[in-house]
Amino acid sequence: MILRTVLMITQKFPPFNGVGVLRVTKFVKYIQDFGWRPVILTCKRQENHLDAVDEKLLDGIPKDLSIYRVNSPSLYDVYRLIGGRAKQGSFSLSKNSLASLIRSLFVPDQYVVWYFTGVRKAREIFQTENIDAIYSTSPRETSHLIGRTLHLKYKRPWIADFRDPWIEKQHRPKRIQPLEQFEKYLERIVLRDADCILAAWPGILRSFESDIKEKSQVLTNGFDEEDFRDLTPHVFSKFTFLYAGSLFRELSPLPMFQALDVLRRTHPKLRQKMQLVLLGRQDAFIRDTIEKYELGPCVHIISQIPHRECLQYMLGADVLTFFVPDKQWIPSKIFEYLRANRPILAIADQDSDAVQIIARVNQGLCFASRDPGHIARYMSNLLRYRKVSDCEIQNNKHLWAFERKQLAKQLAHILDTLVNQV
Repeated sequence: MILRTVLMITQKFPPFNGVGVLRVTKFVKYIQDFGWRPVILTCKRQENHLDAVDEKLLDGIPKDLSIYRVNSPSLYDVYRLIGGRAKQGSFSLSKNSLASLIRSLFVPDQYVVWYFTGVRKAREIFQTENIDAIYSTSPRETSHLIGRTLHLKYKRPWIADFRDPWIEKQHRPKRIQPLEQFEKYLERIVLRDADCILAAWPGILRSFESDIKEKSQVLTNGFDEEDFRDLTPHVFSKFTFLYAGSLFRELSPLPMFQALDVLRRTHPKLRQKMQLVLLGRQDAFIRDTIEKYELGPCVHIISQIPHRECLQYMLGADVLTFFVPDKQWIPSKIFEYLRANRPILAIADQDSDAVQIIARVNQGLCFASRDPGHIARYMSNLLRYRKVSDCEIQNNKHLWAFERKQLAKQLAHILDTLVNQV
C-alpha cells in the first residue's frame, strides 16, 4: 500500500507525558493503518522543565517513525534567568506575580520562540520528506502558527486541531490591550486559513466565530484498548474514590472536599473506611483545602506516574471522579474512565456536555452534582451498601466509538478528503 505523508506539529510528544500528549500519540500509532505515514515536528525535552515523562509511551509508536525535535526556550527559562526558581511539582505560574507578568508578554504562548526554530526545521523536512498534508495541534497555539506558515508556503492542506479553546481557554494570561488584540488576530487568521478545524469537544467550536462552521467538526478524545490489555487492577485497602490528572482551583473541586468534610463530621466511622486518591500534580489551593478541612487522613496524593500504571489505579478504584468548571468542558480522562468500567462521580451540572456523553454510553453510570450535601449522601450510600458493580461494555457500540483506532480512522478520512480536493 502506498502511503501518503502527513507532517504532525505538536509542542509535546513522548517521552513527555500527559493527557494532551496522548491524543496525537494515538493518532500516530494508528493512522498508518489507514494509508497515512506520520512525520513528527516537536520540541526537545528540556531536562530542567517540570513536565512529567513516561518513556514507555514511546513503545506504542512505530519504530521507524521520523521525529524531528527542535530547541524551544520557554517562559520557565526566562523566569530562571531573572532570578526565579522552579521546584519540581511545586511551581505555579498563575500564583507568582512576576511569572504571570512575563507570561502575559508571550503571544500566543511561552513557547513562541518555537515558531522560528520549528519553521526552520520544517524547511529541511519538506526537502527530504514528501509531505502531502499538515496537521497541527494545540495547546500550545504556536503549533498552529507554524502550521499556517507551512500551509501558505507549500500549498499543502492543513488541519488545525484544538484540544482546548484558544482565546476563551482557562489559564490564559491577562494581557495589555495591544497584545490582547494581537492574539485575537492570530486566532482569527488561523481559523480563516486552515482547511479544516478539529475540536476535541463541542464547546471549543462554540467559542470560535460561526463562519468556520462549514469546515469544522468534533473529533473527540478516546481510549486505546491495547493500553488496557493484560492490566492487573491495583488493590486498595479501603473503599477508594479516585481522580486522575492535575487538579487546581479552576476545576471547581471544592464541593468534593466539602462533602468529605460532611462525612468527617457526621459519619466518622465511615470516613475511616474510605479514601480519596488524587493521581497527579496538585496546586497550592488543593493542598491548602485538604489542610483546611483536616482531610489529610483520607486524602492521598500520588505524583505523576506512567500511563499504564494510572490505568491500573483506575481499574482498581471503586468510584472514579472528575471535576468540570462549566457545562461545556469535556475532560479527556472520561473516556478511559468509561473503558475502566467503574461508576463515576462527576462534580458537574447534570446537563453538562461531559455528563451527557457518559449518559449516552450508560445511562446509570454517573452521579453528577455540585451540592456537597448530595455528594456526601451519595458517598455515604456507597460506603454503607457497597453497591458498586461492573457495567456491560462488550456490546456497547456507543463506548467503542471512542476507541483510539476508530478516531484515527476518522482523521485519516478527513485527510483523504482534503488531499483529494486539491
